Amino acid sequence: MPKLYGWVREVVPDSPADLAGLQSGDLIKTINGRPVRDLVDYQFYAADEELTLGVERNGREIQTLVAKTPDEELGVLFGEEPAPFIRICANKCVFCFIKGLPERHQPQRGLPLGMRESLYIKDDDYRYSFLFGNFITLTNLKEQDWQRLEEQHLTPVYVSVHTTNPELRRKMVDGPRSGEIVEQIQRLGSIGITCHTQLVLCPEINDGKELDRSIADLAALRPIVESISVVPVGLTKYNNMIRVNDLPPMRSFTREESIAVIERVTGWQRRFAAEPGAHGLPFVYLSDEWYYVTQTPFPPARHYGGYAQIENGVGMTRKLLDDWRAAKRMLPAKTITEPRPKVAILTSTMAEPIIKRISGDISHATELDVRVVPVANRFFGEQVTVAGLICGQDALDEIARSCADLGEDDLLLAPRVMLDTPGNRFLDDITVEAFRSQVRPQVVFAKTADDICAALASLLQTPNQG
Repeated sequence: MPKLYGWVREVVPDSPADLAGLQSGDLIKTINGRPVRDLVDYQFYAADEELTLGVERNGREIQTLVAKTPDEELGVLFGEEPAPFIRICANKCVFCFIKGLPERHQPQRGLPLGMRESLYIKDDDYRYSFLFGNFITLTNLKEQDWQRLEEQHLTPVYVSVHTTNPELRRKMVDGPRSGEIVEQIQRLGSIGITCHTQLVLCPEINDGKELDRSIADLAALRPIVESISVVPVGLTKYNNMIRVNDLPPMRSFTREESIAVIERVTGWQRRFAAEPGAHGLPFVYLSDEWYYVTQTPFPPARHYGGYAQIENGVGMTRKLLDDWRAAKRMLPAKTITEPRPKVAILTSTMAEPIIKRISGDISHATELDVRVVPVANRFFGEQVTVAGLICGQDALDEIARSCADLGEDDLLLAPRVMLDTPGNRFLDDITVEAFRSQVRPQVVFAKTADDICAALASLLQTPNQG
C-alpha cells in the first residue's frame, strides 16, 4: 500500500482508535467529513471528542466512530509523508543550505550516495513551520493557505526575515513577493497568528545599520512578532565566497566583526529588557555561535525566558550547562572495578570547551578515564564547527585516530543532533547500525544531560546516587 498521508502504520493498544477497531494498513481519508490532507489536518480535526472517521480498508470505504476525552490522543501512528506533499521553496536565497551541499549522488570520499536524500528537499512549508519550528519566508503563500492559517489558527509560525528593507530582501531572498515581509507579518497578525523571526546575518550585507533597521521594524510589529534571533551565516567549502546579484561575496564573520554584532545587539537587548512589561526579556536574541566565536560568557537562563528559539541554536548551551549542573548530582559513584572503563565524548570543535567542563565533572565524580574528542568537519570544511553538521565518516575517522585503545567494555558518547529526526542516519547517509559496526566501544547518542548520566550509570552498572 502506498504511504499516502493518513496511512496507519500502527495502532496503539487500548487507545480510542484500537477500541474503535482501527487497523494497521487503514487509510484515514476524512474526519467528521473533512478531508485529511496532512498532519496539520489530522491534529486539528482529531481534537474533537466524537469522531467519525472515513476509512479505506482493503479497497472498501467504511466509517468508524471513535469516542475520546478532549486531551486524549486518538492512538494511531502514521507512515511517513512523502516529499511531493512538502511545499517546495521557490526562492534563491544567497546563503541557501542546499548550495552548501555537494552535488547530489556524487560519491564523497568513497560514500555511495554522497548525502542523505531528504537534505536536498528545499522546503518552505508553513505546515512544517507550525508543527516543527521550521523557518519559512512567507513568499509562497497562496490565498487558500492564508485561509487555512486563519481557520486552523496555526500559531505561532517561524519566519526567516533576514532584513526588513524591501529592496535588500528582494536581493537576498530573490523570490516572489519577497519585498513584502512587513505587510505579510501584519497580515499574520490580522488573522490572529504570531511569529518568531530570524535574521541570518551576512557580513557587509544585512548587518550594521541594516540590522538596526530590521530590529526596529520588527519591534514595531509586536506583539505579532514574539522574538527575533540573530544568527551568523553558515557556509561550507561548497558555497564559500560566492557572489549573488550585486551583493558583496558571501563569507563568514571575523572575530572582530562578531564582537561588533554582539555589542550592537546587546544595546537593543538592554533597551527592550528595560521596557515596562518586558519582565527583563530582551526580545532579540543572539545564537550561541556568536558567544563561542568571541569567547564571550553565555547569558544566564533568565535571559532566554522560555527558550522559544532553542532549536535555532539560541540558548542551547546555557540550557545544557544548567541541566548538567542539576543532573551531575546523579552521576554514579566512584567505581572500584579494574581495569576502569574509558569514556570518549565526541563533540564539535566549537563546543569542545563546554564539553571539557562536563568531562572534568565526570572524571572527578567517577574517577573514570574520560577524554573529549572534537571532530573536525572535513566533509563540509573545517570552518563548519557545529555538531549538527558532522558527518558519520568524519566521526569514524576521528575515532580511529583518537580512540584506538577503546574496547568493548568502554563507552563512546556522541551528540544526538548528529542524526536525523528518527535517529537512524548521519548526514552522509551512514546508518547508526553501520556506524556501530565500525567502532569497538558501546555507542550512546545523547541529547540531554540526563542521557549522559544514564549512559554512565549503565556502563558502571551501579545505581545512580541521589
